[in-house]
Amino acid sequence: MPRGPLLLLLASLLLLPPSLARAQDEAFPTLSGRVVDEAEILSEPVEAQLVELLAGHEQATGNQLVVVTLSSLRGFDIADYGLRLGRAWGIGQEGKDNGVLLIVAPSERAVRIEVGYGLEGQLPDATARIIIEREILPAFRAGDLEGGVLTGARAILAALGGGYIAPPDPAERQLENEQLGRLIVLLIAGGLAAGMVWIVRLMVRQGGVRTGGSGRGGSSGGARAVSSGRASSWRSSSGFRGGGGSFGGGGASGRW
Repeated sequence: MPRGPLLLLLASLLLLPPSLARAQDEAFPTLSGRVVDEAEILSEPVEAQLVELLAGHEQATGNQLVVVTLSSLRGFDIADYGLRLGRAWGIGQEGKDNGVLLIVAPSERAVRIEVGYGLEGQLPDATARIIIEREILPAFRAGDLEGGVLTGARAILAALGGGYIAPPDPAERQLENEQLGRLIVLLIAGGLAAGMVWIVRLMVRQGGVRTGGSGRGGSSGGARAVSSGRASSWRSSSGFRGGGGSFGGGGASGRW
């Protein structure tokens, strides 16, 4: 190969990494605090409440949870974006990798919990998925984005503290309600059947007594049953930064 094209190729290869780094930087918002509301879906009181919760947890445990809402995923899948964002921001402490991201992208109707290496035991993928499906998505589907973010953040902190109790699965709850309904129907049917048997026995008993009392004159007629009865119806902290934590793709995603 002539020297001219070869030198041009080498120069382009040398320039490629910085351009890619700049493009990657442009894909991420600035880490301005524990809550980065780029999508502007959080009111000031809710943002302040989140900041207080996250700061208190970090002071007590060292774990960093950052809530970020995005105006767009910039063409990324949310799982890929979450992994890249966690590494770019360095959420969590270096060596402990104890960072978590709660990412909400309203434009794509996507949400993700990205978990650092060091917290995957406390917040495994299955728990992250339960938090998304049972805590966050019901509120999002009802149009309450603020409520879903706040409830999700609280559930994540509870899981990290070992005190998270998952609410019942809606599908399991529906099945339980259906089973309870069938049981009630069976009980009512059984009660009605028992009542009918009791009424028939009572009628037969009363008929037998009256037949014996009216048997004068050698009447050969059959017994007459007489009965009567009625049925009963029963915003951001200045100076905040990540500590150099890393991520390996643990967590879960969801859509609404």
